[in-house]
Amino acid sequence: MSSEPAATSRGWFIAFLFIFVALACLSYLVSAPLVKPLSWAMLLSFTVYPVFRRLRDRYFPRSTSGNWAATLVTGVVVLLLVVPTMFAGFVAAREGVRFYETVADVMAEMGTSGEGALSALLPERTVEKIQVWTERYPILRTGLRQAAEFAAATAVAASKEVLGSTLTFLYYLAMIIVFSFFLIRDGHLIIEYLKDIMPLPQRESEAFFRRAQQVLQAVVYGVIVTALSQGVVGAVGWLIVGLPSPVFFGALMALFAMIPLLGTALVWVPGAIYLFYTSSTMSAVILLAWGILVVSMVDTLMRPMFISEGAQVHLLIVFVGVIGGVASWGILGLFMGPLVVTLFVFLLDYYRTSWRTMFLP
Repeated sequence: MSSEPAATSRGWFIAFLFIFVALACLSYLVSAPLVKPLSWAMLLSFTVYPVFRRLRDRYFPRSTSGNWAATLVTGVVVLLLVVPTMFAGFVAAREGVRFYETVADVMAEMGTSGEGALSALLPERTVEKIQVWTERYPILRTGLRQAAEFAAATAVAASKEVLGSTLTFLYYLAMIIVFSFFLIRDGHLIIEYLKDIMPLPQRESEAFFRRAQQVLQAVVYGVIVTALSQGVVGAVGWLIVGLPSPVFFGALMALFAMIPLLGTALVWVPGAIYLFYTSSTMSAVILLAWGILVVSMVDTLMRPMFISEGAQVHLLIVFVGVIGGVASWGILGLFMGPLVVTLFVFLLDYYRTSWRTMFLP
C-alpha cells in the first residue's frame, strides 16, 4: 500500500515537470525579443533605485505602492539621461550623414572637374600630389572615380540606415522606460522573490546578491562615467586644434572608450596623423599630447578606481568579462559580462568551500 502514494506522487511530479518545462520554453520565446531593453532597464533601475527609496521614504511614507515616487524617478531618468542621449544620438547621426554627403558630393564632382574637387576635403598641397600621381598612373584616376560612386551610394545607404536605427531606438527606448518604472517600483520585491527560489542557504544567498550589487555598481559607474569623461575631454582637444565636427568625434571617442585596449586612440591618433600630413605639426603634437596626457589619463585613473577597487574583483576576471561580453552582446556585454563571470566565480568558490566542509576531513 505504501508504494501506491509514492507512485502517484511520482506521476504528479512528472506531469508538473513537463508542464513547467513547456511553459518555460514558451515564456522564453515570448520574452526573448525584449531581453535587451529589459537588461538596459535593469541597469537603469539599479542605478537610480537608491534615489527612489529615499524619495519614497521621505516624501511618500504613506504610499504603499510607491507609484508616485517611481513615476518621479522615471521622469527624472527620462529628462537627465534619455533626452540627452537622444539629442547626442541625433547630433552624431546628423554630423555623420553630413560628413558622408560632403565626401560623396566632392567625389562625384571629380567626374567633371577632376581631382581638383578634392580641395574641399584636403589641403591644396595634398591635392597637387594626387594630381601628379593620377597623371602618371591613370589607373589611380579610375580608382578614385569608382570610389566616388561608392561614396555616393554609401551616403544614401547611411541615411536610410540612420532612419531605420532611429525608429528601432525609439521603440527600444519606449520599452526601457516602461520596464524601468516597474523595476524601480517593484525591484525590491523581485529581489526578495529571487532570494526565496535561489537553491542556496540564506547566508550565501545574501552574499550572492550583495556581490551582484557591488559588481553592477562598479561596472555601471566605471564604464559610463569614464567613457563620458573621455568623450568630453576628447572633444575639447579636437576643438582646440581646429578639427571639424568636435561633437561628432567626441561622441565617437565616448563610444570607442568602452572598447578595451583600443579606446579613444582609434579617433585622436588618425586625427593627429592627418594634422601631420597637412603640415600642421604643432596642432598634431598638441592633439597627441592631449590624447596621451589627458584623455588616456582619465581612463587610467577613473576606470580602475570604479571597477577593480569598487567591485573588489580581480582585474583578470573583469577583463575576461568585458572582452567576452562585448563579443557576445555588444555594448550591453560591457555591463553584463563582468557580472556573469563574477557571479560564476562566486558560485564556484561556494562549491569549493561546501565540498571541503562536507566531504574532506
